[in-house]
Amino acid sequence: GEIKDTRAVEPLISSLEDIDRRVRCSAAWALGEIQDTRAVEPLIAALEDNNSSVRQSAAGALSEMGVPAVEALIAAVKVNSSSIRQYATAALGKIKDTRAVEPLIAVLSDVESGAQDEAARALGRIKDSRAVEPLIAVLMDHDDSVRRDAAGALGEIKDARAVEPLIAALKDNNSSVRWSAVEALGKIKDDRAVAPLIDAQEDDDNGVRRAAIKALEDLEENKQ
Repeated sequence: GEIKDTRAVEPLISSLEDIDRRVRCSAAWALGEIQDTRAVEPLIAALEDNNSSVRQSAAGALSEMGVPAVEALIAAVKVNSSSIRQYATAALGKIKDTRAVEPLIAVLSDVESGAQDEAARALGRIKDSRAVEPLIAVLMDHDDSVRRDAAGALGEIKDARAVEPLIAALKDNNSSVRWSAVEALGKIKDDRAVAPLIDAQEDDDNGVRRAAIKALEDLEENKQ
């Protein structure tokens, strides 16, 4: 892979089906380095490998390929396999191509919370305002980790529409969600958050209290 000789592409694609997981991992990594588009579909198939290291290597390789892999990854987030949806979603977040925004918004409603998590994180990386309202809706999801990652994504996008819903999330029954909401409000730096963040300094969770102090410091710095 380091030499990036395109003659190696077909043999490496064949190696994605080797019996040895280490060989499959190495092949995926090498294909990511060579960045030949012939490898895109085989790497997407490898997102369903029975070994998590191979799946991660394939997702990493697709991320390395960047823009040429986007259309195939967008198609992959719509397939029946939850493993492929989850890893393809993560890869799209790393590539940060805005064509992925609407498909990723659709994944926020996925039946698998792992795919929802990845979609929220991916949308936070892309930072497109179209994701704000769908992410706000996900703050009410039944899964704690999905709510946490939605709050985190809203903090990355920094859209004022998220302020009131994030303030409401400071009352969430899960401390990681409250912590994420505090962090997000500190990043958005809207004065409406000051009083709720002062209250959050009395939270039952030490991590939330510390995050609230930091968020208030950030808001104060923003005024100077």
